[in-house]
Amino acid sequence: MTKVYIGQKIKNVVEGSGLSAADFAKKINRSRDVAYKIFNKENLDTGLLKKISVVLEHDFFSYFSEELPIVKEPGKVGYTKKADLITSLGEEIRSFKKKFAEMEEKYETLQKLSKFQEEKISRLEKKGKK
Repeated sequence: MTKVYIGQKIKNVVEGSGLSAADFAKKINRSRDVAYKIFNKENLDTGLLKKISVVLEHDFFSYFSEELPIVKEPGKVGYTKKADLITSLGEEIRSFKKKFAEMEEKYETLQKLSKFQEEKISRLEKKGKK
C-alpha cells in the first residue's frame, strides 16, 4: 500500500485553488499557523479532513479508499483493490460498447434487407394485378 501524505495533497489543492494559506485557514476556522501544520501532516483527524474536503470541494478520502480492499463477489474468497476493480469494469464496458456497435450495424443491415424485401413484394404485387 502506498503511503499517502494527506497534508501535501491538501497543500496542492489549496495552491491550485488560488487561496492563500490564511484564506484557507479562515474557511476551516483555524489559524494560519495551523494551516501550515496541516500541510506538513501525514495523517489528519477524519472530522477535520471532511471539513477540508467540503471547503475545498475535493474528496481527500479517495486517496485512501483506492488502496482499500473490497470483497470481489458474494460467495467468492479473496479481495481486490478498488482501483483494480475499476480497471476491470472499464475493460468490460469497452467490450460491451464494441458488441453494442456490432449489434447496431447488424440491425441497420437487417432494416435495409427488410425494406428491400418489402419493395420487392410490392413490385410483385403490382405485376400480379396487371
